[in-house]
Amino acid sequence: MSPSSETFAHAYDHGPRLSQDEYIQLSDLPLSSIDPNYPKLLLIISSVVAVIIITVLSAFLLIAKPLPLTIAAVGLVSAIVLAVVLIQLIHLKAHKIAYGLFTHEMVFREGLFWVSTTALPYTRLQHVNLSQGPLERKYNLVTLKFFSAGSGLAEIDLPGLNAELAEHLRQHLLSQAAATHQLLTTEPEIIVPTPADAQTDPLSIQPSQQGNHNG
Repeated sequence: MSPSSETFAHAYDHGPRLSQDEYIQLSDLPLSSIDPNYPKLLLIISSVVAVIIITVLSAFLLIAKPLPLTIAAVGLVSAIVLAVVLIQLIHLKAHKIAYGLFTHEMVFREGLFWVSTTALPYTRLQHVNLSQGPLERKYNLVTLKFFSAGSGLAEIDLPGLNAELAEHLRQHLLSQAAATHQLLTTEPEIIVPTPADAQTDPLSIQPSQQGNHNG
């Protein structure tokens, strides 16, 4: 085997092949929930938006374009029921957001009916930003944005984190990404065998010398 092949095998030691029973399921990983204030914040925002929409709809049905009272009542009740259902779905979806930091990657899960689980290796992590709106600031919440190499858009938006915890996570993730990149870019040393030096190698065999003795 050539020295380059030995170096490649050393740098990419995959270990033994895993059986199907040994596969790690992302759905089985222990993940952390976001701050409980985030679902409350979404509940408040969605409720305010729903009240505004229903108020405008009521004015349109009863004043701008008067309709029979029965039709207007059915329309308003339907709008209220739909708004309540949507608000509850938004609230439940926020409770399903979870994340976890592991040795080699960050895992993010979201979704209520269609659950999406994303694993972002630290080798692809370029930088991490913090984003905070005025309403999030009131509840001391921030959104953590993960940017991968070669992408100008955030690959993962992790909302609903406590501001102090989010900054701690950001520093940890950046240090992990830097350490991983440094490990991958560091070339392993190649030891090239050299011939034994007769003057420095004590194990080398030196020819015997005979001195001339004059009588």
